[in-house]
Amino acid sequence: MYEKLDKLRAEVKRWEQKIEDDKAKLRQAQEKLEKAENEQILADVGALKLKPEQLAEFLKLATSGKLGGAGTADGYRSDGVKSAYTDETENEDETEDFEDEEN
Repeated sequence: MYEKLDKLRAEVKRWEQKIEDDKAKLRQAQEKLEKAENEQILADVGALKLKPEQLAEFLKLATSGKLGGAGTADGYRSDGVKSAYTDETENEDETEDFEDEEN
């Protein structure tokens, strides 16, 4: 008499289990990504061959914007001046994409 309800309850339990399994897989993938990112950071920093004191000073300069090199990720230095190292084509591509979306 309640066979349909029993089947639906079983289906709900299967989906709940699948969700839990998928959450576990997601956590594992996130941990794997974080580990790979950390390894890459260590490799990049190691390639600089700096002493710990030099690295600390370099990071201080980088975070304060006083390196005088490439500037920040948005293409502007901390003083608001456009960095000479920014690829001008990046902004053009974004504009073109926006224009295409309007049409």
